[in-house]
Amino acid sequence: MKLPEAVVLLDSLGDIYPDNTNPILVCGSHCGDNGTFARKLKHCHVQAVFLNNAGIGKNQAGISGLTHYEAENILACAVSHNSAEIGVSSDTWEAGVISHSNSLAAAAGIQPGDSVKDAVAKISNIIKPTSLNQENQNQESFIENEAMRSSNIKELKKQIQTQINGVEITVADSITFLNANNAGDIVVCGSHGGVSAGHYAQKHRLKAVFFNDAGIGKNDAGIKSLDSLSGAGILACTVNCMSAEIFNGQDVLENGIISVCNQLAMDKNIKEKMTVKEAIQLI
Repeated sequence: MKLPEAVVLLDSLGDIYPDNTNPILVCGSHCGDNGTFARKLKHCHVQAVFLNNAGIGKNQAGISGLTHYEAENILACAVSHNSAEIGVSSDTWEAGVISHSNSLAAAAGIQPGDSVKDAVAKISNIIKPTSLNQENQNQESFIENEAMRSSNIKELKKQIQTQINGVEITVADSITFLNANNAGDIVVCGSHGGVSAGHYAQKHRLKAVFFNDAGIGKNDAGIKSLDSLSGAGILACTVNCMSAEIFNGQDVLENGIISVCNQLAMDKNIKEKMTVKEAIQLI
């Protein structure tokens, strides 16, 4: 797959690093945000980003990042979850169709219905690759940027430990905020249930995980990790995207309604339309 010089594909926003030099990010992640990822992308030299609208969902959480990206002067678009598989950046690039955008994208001539490829073509003449070795970068600026990145990394690791009727639970807005210390945890997170999120669940060897179904979408992408997680010994469920906001782990815990269960969850008598709190009592 040949990409324009300025474009990078990533299945998850959690995979981007500060040394990124590609200003146009085509990503499989959802477009939900509270400013956390917008600040991270700014410090990773991203000037334009294309994400999945995750079925839009409760309180339009699936596209809530658009304004946050604009606040960081990042052009941002969301593609329809029925046009491209969430969690799969190559499909976002090859098949994504714009559903929503911020005013920076509109000013560049990007419109709903444009393909991601056409949208990138519209901005390729105004967004160029970034050099991280600019001769005029002074030491003071470097130190300031490093301090901001360090602060951002700490913010991205935020998670809450709580109990539901004596059961220990880890709550996080994104599964990418977990670390090796979460092995064996029951996790309630605001991430989608696609393949890239499933990789994080397996990497950290969770006991159980609850995701947002992101509207399920193309090829059932929003729930696609559930079967593979069952095979890996991890109980997994998704909640309906209209019951809880994506990128809001606390809302998933408090208000999430189960939409899909994997076999390990069903073996515990967890069923569709249960609340997350009811399901946790059966684990």
